[in-house]
Amino acid sequence: MSDTNQTPQLPPEVEEGRTFAILSYALGLVGLPFFLVPLIMRNNEFSLYHAKQCLILWLAGLALSVAGGILTIVCIGVLVLMVGGILLLVLDVMGLINAIQGQAKPLPLIGKWGEEWFKGLRKV
Repeated sequence: MSDTNQTPQLPPEVEEGRTFAILSYALGLVGLPFFLVPLIMRNNEFSLYHAKQCLILWLAGLALSVAGGILTIVCIGVLVLMVGGILLLVLDVMGLINAIQGQAKPLPLIGKWGEEWFKGLRKV
């Protein structure tokens, strides 16, 4: 009798890099740039992919902070920061879910830039 409720086995590269990928998103939620660890080590393709996605997410947050700060002068900065912050939180959670599930999917809206801009960062 076979067990149909078994979870599928992930490839070894994904299984080995999943912890760093998960930590990149999870610690990013509390402001720690853990994504730098896989970027520096570059020894696992899966964790490196998610580190690049976290890096573009972090850069988007930085751009949002600058834009929101400037727009505070015209009284819409707070609204921009709130809406943008919620969007970035949703994107972070989506990336976290992808990492937990062992999937290498780009984040909506900004993920393609992470793939394009950082394509030179490869596994060593």
